[in-house]
Amino acid sequence: MPKPENLTAEQLVTAGIRLLEALSAAPGQRIARAEAARILGVRPDDVDAVVETVSALSDRTSGARAAISVANGEIRLQGEAALLSPRRFTMEEALVITHVLDALDIDAGTRGRIRDAVMPYIGEADAQGTRVAEPARYGSWFTALAEAIEDGIRCRISYRALGEDAPSGRLVDPMLISDEDGASYLVGWDVEKDAERRYRLDRIAGVSFTDDSVDRHPQVHAGTAESLRASGRAARLVAADAGLVQRLDWAGIGEVEVLPDGRCAFTLWYSSDAWLFDQVLSAGGDLVIEGPGALREGLAAYADGLTR
Repeated sequence: MPKPENLTAEQLVTAGIRLLEALSAAPGQRIARAEAARILGVRPDDVDAVVETVSALSDRTSGARAAISVANGEIRLQGEAALLSPRRFTMEEALVITHVLDALDIDAGTRGRIRDAVMPYIGEADAQGTRVAEPARYGSWFTALAEAIEDGIRCRISYRALGEDAPSGRLVDPMLISDEDGASYLVGWDVEKDAERRYRLDRIAGVSFTDDSVDRHPQVHAGTAESLRASGRAARLVAADAGLVQRLDWAGIGEVEVLPDGRCAFTLWYSSDAWLFDQVLSAGGDLVIEGPGALREGLAAYADGLTR
């Protein structure tokens, strides 16, 4: 059917999107032909051209087309393939978008409407005055990593682990981005170590795409505690009382035991000796390392070095 002269190709596509919106919201996904013309702001004779345009458009990935028809004065959308629904961000995407919105020079009412439309839980948290994310927690490579995850691209990342003075390279198959205990992590497969690892986003100093696609690996997605137990070191510590242990927010705490004298012993899985030494020294005697012996000796040498 030839296009009416008064409707451009752009107008036809715009009208088609509005028609899909109206059909998605209509009971039974049906609208009378005359009502459709009124909603679209076109002549009744132009409705067939709009329907034909919508039917000709196909999904670029699957090739699927909208099953839309006109019969007996009624436009009908069949099936769910062409239903339009609100785009909802994942939690990780929403947290980043929140800070993008805050950085824009737009009024608070507009920001609030955007949040309510695509991420209402963020809007609710912010309305209560809760800062749901820190801008720095996502580092500078969130977008690149999200693209690599979506497209299945193997990456080489520059990463500074806890206790390291400078970043070093890792060859990684990225799996997902996870939030836990106030920090954001890339969960990926370390190709050279052939194991799943977690990388804090704010410690990633660089990301480059390789020409290789990711290999499919068994996805364990262990949390911080499980990851520390699998790849970290273990120490036995004694705290002055159980209350101190409860106040510690360390993911690697386990095997807690209250001693007869009221002190509290526990095992800690950790990844950096320097980090552990700093925590013990800052406790001012309320936290001591019971073992292993080499770690106790290391603490003494570390403390001695701080006084020089």
